[in-house]
Amino acid sequence: MKVAAAFMALAAAFLFTVWAGRNAPTQDLPTEARISVAPHAADRPPPAPTSAAANPTSEISLTDNQDLIADFALRKVMDGFLLYRREAGRMQALADHLHRVLPAGAAAEAIRIAANYQAYLTAHDELLAAQRFTSNDAASQDLNRIGSWQQQRQQLRIRTLGERITLEWFGNEDVYLGQALDERRQRSEGHPPAADAAPEDQAAHDQHMQQAVNQAIASYQRAASAN
Repeated sequence: MKVAAAFMALAAAFLFTVWAGRNAPTQDLPTEARISVAPHAADRPPPAPTSAAANPTSEISLTDNQDLIADFALRKVMDGFLLYRREAGRMQALADHLHRVLPAGAAAEAIRIAANYQAYLTAHDELLAAQRFTSNDAASQDLNRIGSWQQQRQQLRIRTLGERITLEWFGNEDVYLGQALDERRQRSEGHPPAADAAPEDQAAHDQHMQQAVNQAIASYQRAASAN
């Protein structure tokens, strides 16, 4: 009997230890320079019937002080609402979403950026229409006109979004476009760039460069309609 009682006491102590460990309050962990905030499943808007490019539930980054980090992930969230949704009230839906998933200060900053971004999207397509490119195929366009358009678009982005966000959101895009235009100029002058890669890799590279130029003369409205 004594042995059985001792065994039961040990088992009870073990179960209590496990229960206490599971229910003990968690300690604060050291914060990192960047904290990702993802919306809970119940807070996520219903998926829009669009392509995978529409991703309004991408993680939004914050500093350890809960300040917003306006990186490319934030642009993906905004594109998911402002570009890839068809229904009216997209801006309000985005604002509601940001209020749900962000602290108050970060949400207010994100909504301010969203308003500027929405203004940029509209101004971009208006300015692009004024260029009067004759087709959607960049191969048929004058390289100097595309280069001029790139400069105008860059100025528009800086005016509406600021230099930091312009670099964060569009920096890689502009680098690819600049490289693509340089390579096309070299070919037009009879000096194609040296092909250092295998033929299949070079073909993939050329396709990416062509895509960068085609994308440069495509309106956001047309790109959204294609998805």
